[in-house]
Amino acid sequence: MFNQLTHMAGIPIQSRWVGLLSQALDVFLTAVSFSISFGLRAQIRTWYLFGQALDVRDYLSSLLVIVVIWWLFFDLQDAYSPQRNPSLFFDFKSVLRTVFFGILALFTVAYLLRITLPPRSVLALFVTLNILLLLTGKVFFFFLRHYLRGARTLQRTVLIVGAGEKAGRYINAMRQHSDWAVGVIGFIENDPRKIGEQYYGATVLGAPPDMPAILHRYAIDEVVFAVPTRQLEECVDMFALCEQEGVRTLIISDFFSGLISRVESDVIHGIPVLIYSTTPLIKEWELLLKRLFDIAFSAALLILFFPLFVTIAAAIKLTSKGPIFYRWQVVGINKKRFTGFKFRTMIVGADRMKELLLDKNEMQKVVFKMKNDPRVTPVGRILRKFSLDELPQLWSVLKGDMSVVGPRPPLVSELDKFESWHRRKLSVKPGLTCLWQISGRSDIRDFDEWVRLDLQYIDRWSLWLDFKILLKTIPVVLMGRGAH
Repeated sequence: MFNQLTHMAGIPIQSRWVGLLSQALDVFLTAVSFSISFGLRAQIRTWYLFGQALDVRDYLSSLLVIVVIWWLFFDLQDAYSPQRNPSLFFDFKSVLRTVFFGILALFTVAYLLRITLPPRSVLALFVTLNILLLLTGKVFFFFLRHYLRGARTLQRTVLIVGAGEKAGRYINAMRQHSDWAVGVIGFIENDPRKIGEQYYGATVLGAPPDMPAILHRYAIDEVVFAVPTRQLEECVDMFALCEQEGVRTLIISDFFSGLISRVESDVIHGIPVLIYSTTPLIKEWELLLKRLFDIAFSAALLILFFPLFVTIAAAIKLTSKGPIFYRWQVVGINKKRFTGFKFRTMIVGADRMKELLLDKNEMQKVVFKMKNDPRVTPVGRILRKFSLDELPQLWSVLKGDMSVVGPRPPLVSELDKFESWHRRKLSVKPGLTCLWQISGRSDIRDFDEWVRLDLQYIDRWSLWLDFKILLKTIPVVLMGRGAH
């Protein structure tokens, strides 16, 4: 148990302490920036009298909110991930992003929670100091990691079972990681004739029967099994030996290689299992924030745009016969069906007329797209150009059937035309906007390309990506590039 605690995820305990220390320093420097900004303001008032005297103790609630927000924004960028290859360029970007978007988030949280913020003069001084101090801290830790790596303080020693291509890929990947060093004690190979031979800068120390002696002779942090998956059953005795000796084991598996996004281990009813998933590992608090944002965003826009809803409804009703809303049957996460709503942009009976226009479809496969669709009403053409017909879907977002950002939900009638790999886009909630929306959707004529953008979004998902997509959607809508 102790061995597992000190080597979680194959990361040396020293590296984890460095990561925790980096987080603590960011919090400390942020608090120091906040406190010093009050002192600087007081000093400036001795030269130029303005405002009233302030006490930092009156704004400790603001400091608490700032620290939490700053930490969340750093974490969203994986700034503290020990698996990341650190670089000063990345660290500088993460600091600037955190402070800029952190201030915006601070104003939002302060408004919602009715927290009293310091005056603008203090916040301006705080932002300047905070950027300078955080950048200094990042430079310090960048060189600290390189020093510890060079001094081999951040190093783990491994014994590798198997000296083939898989072992080579593992060694090269670990040696390229700039956060810690890996010392390869040697290899164990099935073929005794290979004992003494050199592979990837290390020597074959013995065969499987020699493993007890090797474990006793060398200080080994972990044993890495880099053998073909079909040979893992032959390694059972070596697994058992490592468990008896208290040595952590790591299995490099090519099972489902390239077909999955992540793998987790768990114990279900006492049975150890491996869980393969098609979506990246997502933290629970990130999903919670995404849902809270969906609720706040959709509720705010539904209220804000209510006069616009009324205007659009009147325009639709006065210019063409039929209902105001178009009810469409679509497929959501895990193929769950729901009824979505859009402002009606076509004449009554448009769905029946589609069969007569299939030969004019400009989209390859599945989806029907036609640039000058005769079924679209004059008002509907304007609504589509500026994506105003999508506004009622905010109700689906509020209900939880959709998200603000996510792949476009397919029609029930389209699902049967999906190829198998297309269906992975249904592993997440559909959304109002996604990469397809901001990538020139009117110019995309191949449905496969459309789905690849959706899968790219799924594989790269983060709150940060959602935020960037949402920002890029605004000019697309305002410039009327939403015609479809």
